[in-house]
Amino acid sequence: MFARDFTKTLLSATALSLLAACAVVDKKDTAEESNWFVKMFEKDGQNYAQKASLEYVQGNFEKTLEYTTEALKANPRNEQALLVGALASEKLGRYNRARQYYEDLIIIDGNETSVLGTNDGQPHKITEIAKKNLRAITIAQNKLTIENRDGSKAFAISEEKGNEVSKNTIAEALRKKSVPVVKSQPVGVDDIFTPEQQNMVSRFLILKELAEKDFITKEEFLSRRSANLGALLPLTNQAPGVGMDKPVPDADLIIERLEILKEGVETRAITPREFSAEREVIIEALMPPEPRERMKNKAPSKNILDAAGDLRRLEVLYNLDLITSNEKEAEKKAVEKYLGINRDKPKAVAAKESPKPKEAEVKEKPAEPKMEAKVNEETAPKQEIEVVEEIITQTQTPVAADNVPDVTSPF
Repeated sequence: MFARDFTKTLLSATALSLLAACAVVDKKDTAEESNWFVKMFEKDGQNYAQKASLEYVQGNFEKTLEYTTEALKANPRNEQALLVGALASEKLGRYNRARQYYEDLIIIDGNETSVLGTNDGQPHKITEIAKKNLRAITIAQNKLTIENRDGSKAFAISEEKGNEVSKNTIAEALRKKSVPVVKSQPVGVDDIFTPEQQNMVSRFLILKELAEKDFITKEEFLSRRSANLGALLPLTNQAPGVGMDKPVPDADLIIERLEILKEGVETRAITPREFSAEREVIIEALMPPEPRERMKNKAPSKNILDAAGDLRRLEVLYNLDLITSNEKEAEKKAVEKYLGINRDKPKAVAAKESPKPKEAEVKEKPAEPKMEAKVNEETAPKQEIEVVEEIITQTQTPVAADNVPDVTSPF
C-alpha cells in the first residue's frame, strides 16, 4: 500500500516538474520550432531550383522555366528559382512574367546572393539584382524614340512634359554654374528663352553631358554641334535641323537607356550591332549630324528691346559653356549690324556724311544718284542675306577647348 502511494506521489512530482520546465521554455521552443519549419519550407524545391539554374547557364531557357515552375510549386518564396525564372523569361521575351518574378523578389527582400544577372561576375544580393533588372524592363517597354513619316527620328514625349523637362534642365545647369543672369533681381528660364528655345538649349546641354560621360565620341559631338549651331546663334550660323525645337527627355533618362544597352551587350542579351543601331537612333533624335531639312532661323531684332534680349541670351549661353567667346562676339556684332550700329568703321561713316564728295559726284554724274536709289530698292532684301553670309564667312573659327568635353569614348 505504501509502495503504491509512493509511486503515485513520485509520478505526480515528475509530471509537475516537466510541466514547470515546459512553462519556462515554452516561448523559446515555440520560436525555434517556427524557425525550423520556415527553414525546412524554404529548402523545399531547392533541388528543382538548382536544376533550373544549371539549365539557364547552358542556355536552355524553356527547360529553365519548367524547373522553375516545379520549384515554386514546392516553395513560392524560393529566391533562386524566382531569379533564374525571371532571367529566362527575359531571354524568351516574356517580360510580364519576368516582371512578376522580380516584384516577388523585391517583396521577399531576402539575403541570398547570386552571380546570375550581374555584370561583374561577383555575387550580389538577389533583391538588388531584381530591382536593377525590373528598372531595365520598364525602360525597355517604354519607347524612347519614334520615327516620323519622313524617316527622321524624334523622342516619344509629350509637348507639355518635354517643355517642363527642358526648363528644369536649363535651370539645373544655371544653378550648377552659378550663373548670375541679372544682378538686381532673379529671372526665370521663361524670362530668357521661349519654350522652343528652351528645347534647343536643352539638347545642347544633353549632347555635352553625353560627351563628358563618354557616350559619344569627340567627332560626334563636334559634327552635331556645328550642323545645328544656328539654334543658339541664328544670325551667324546655318539654321538647325527640323525638330530641334521639339520636346526632349532629360539627360538621366537618355543616359540610363544607353547604360542598359551597354549592359545588354556585356550580358549578351543583345548583339553589338543591335546596341549600335539603337544608340545611333537615340543620338540622331537628339541632334542630327546631317539634317534632311532645316528650320527657318529667327529673324533679326529690329528694335532695342528685342536686341537687348538677344544679347542677354548670348551671355547666358556663354556662361553655360555652350558657345565660345569668338562666337558670342560675332553674334553680338550681327545683332548690332541689323540695328544700324557699325562700330568698326566710324571713318567710313563720317566720309559718307561729308557733303563735298556728294556735290562733286552730282555735278559730274547727275543721273547716277537716281540709278543708285533704284538699285538699292531692288536689292534691299538681298543685302541682308549678304550681310549674314559675310558674317558667317568671317566668324567660322574652331571651337575653343573649354567648350569641347574631354572625351575618351570608345564608341
